[in-house]
Amino acid sequence: MFELKKRLKPSPTIYITRDIERALGFDLDTPGYFIISNYTPFGNSIAKGRKNVLLIKEKKQLDTRELLQHPKVKKYLKGKKVGIVVFKPTQQIEKICADNDWKLLNPPAELANKVEEKISQIKWLALSEVDGLDLRKYLPPYQIKKCKDICWVNKKFILQFNRSHTGSGTVLIENEKILKNIKKTFPEREARIAPYIIGPLFTNNNVVSKNKILLGNISYQITGLMPFTDKQFATIGNDWALPRKILSKKQTARYKKIATDVGLRLKKSDWKGLFGIDVVVDEKTGRLYLLEINARQPASTTYESQLQNKTQNTINKTYLTTFEAHLASLLGIDLADCELIKINNGAQMVQRVTKHIPSLPKPKFSKKPPFNVIKYDNDKPGADLLRMQTTDGVMAKHNELSGVGKKMIDFIGCVKGGNVWDSKRAGVIIIKNKKLLIIERNKYGRRYLILPGGSHESRDNKLANTATREALEETGLRVKLDQSKKPLKIISNGRDETYFFVKSFTGRLALGGPEKDYNSKENSYKLRWIEIKKLRKTNLLPTDIKNKILSPTS
Repeated sequence: MFELKKRLKPSPTIYITRDIERALGFDLDTPGYFIISNYTPFGNSIAKGRKNVLLIKEKKQLDTRELLQHPKVKKYLKGKKVGIVVFKPTQQIEKICADNDWKLLNPPAELANKVEEKISQIKWLALSEVDGLDLRKYLPPYQIKKCKDICWVNKKFILQFNRSHTGSGTVLIENEKILKNIKKTFPEREARIAPYIIGPLFTNNNVVSKNKILLGNISYQITGLMPFTDKQFATIGNDWALPRKILSKKQTARYKKIATDVGLRLKKSDWKGLFGIDVVVDEKTGRLYLLEINARQPASTTYESQLQNKTQNTINKTYLTTFEAHLASLLGIDLADCELIKINNGAQMVQRVTKHIPSLPKPKFSKKPPFNVIKYDNDKPGADLLRMQTTDGVMAKHNELSGVGKKMIDFIGCVKGGNVWDSKRAGVIIIKNKKLLIIERNKYGRRYLILPGGSHESRDNKLANTATREALEETGLRVKLDQSKKPLKIISNGRDETYFFVKSFTGRLALGGPEKDYNSKENSYKLRWIEIKKLRKTNLLPTDIKNKILSPTS
């Protein structure tokens, strides 16, 4: 946008953020745009050769408040007349900026808290004398009570404490035992309670400018899927392809009406810049309910803006990315004739810090995966560990991953095990009494069968060694490969896979290796013998290897 770039040159703006990815929704070569963030390998790849990016290297990752107080940052900002933008302001950040005479461009943290927090939000949404609207009509039916006064009514419901982040303050009350525990722990704490509405979630990023509400692209909000998170209501991704497939025109219009009314109320409250809303569609009635208002820059803004940059617009209007509109609004630029660029594809998923995945080593590649990967060094529960971005959707339908989405789960498992992504795979075909030895998998809701085997490692030298090693690790059997039979070779999703026939074996059948260590209810491994004649009706993967085993010429 010409006007934004024109304004930045005499009025420099510095985005200060813990994770540099949040500031990358804008052309980094624009004069007057600066970034201050933590040093990471990814951040270093961005900063290389640029004088407008300052990275702070410390023993631990610093949050925004700590970055603002860092001596190098203070020295860097000394004497500069700049505007400062942060991901989400706090009163501490505001005080630091005020004490140092730095101009913070974000709206007040007090207003953001009032809009976001579950109980103060009710008052903010109530009937307004200014616009004559009662926005509480968009909420699910609710009550506000102290925890000690909440009763179990033999029906699931949602309990939300005033403050919440990525689902941490939202609890599904499934039975009386859960409620009793909350009442005992927080008897005097107020909570908002509402019916548990089952259905898909949607979100979008909108911008309040001084003269217009700019509505962003609706995305399907991916929530609570393992292994990405161990919190049921935590957001772990966005898919911009799915909404157009499952939302009707009437539902889309209703969604835009909710976003517009919330934006107008924010404008009346002197808000400027980004905000997001989360909406659930009741799968029984099709009705839309407002669940969340994010009075800040939503985390999906950056990638949405990058997708928008790849979109060609031929209509004679001024089109902006969401991030550009955010910066322009914070700087008070007139956006009356502007629109946000439309997109209808692309997605991103985030692997968060969980009990089962507290950290991840650096990913290793033999070839580039079908998605972009950003690695983080966070260790706080729920924080980002890995971000995976694609120009395609990752959802086949509500709560069901597409092929690309499933590959992301496979990728996380590969990284966790320290393996090279898409390296050659070798496995074994063990047949006894016309039965085939397989491993039955339940992988985060995906149920299928595979043959014993795994990725080729440098220590194996030959693929045959990989096959015998993996057979011993996974089954407890020492196998002797059949040299008289030609191994079966396939290419599965671009990966070379070789399966060796076993002539004989010794030992006691027992699951072992990493599979035994990782075995859990959500990610289980079970050794089974299955009759060859029944193989065709099974979900043995890859399908090509099943067909080759069944082929008389194999």
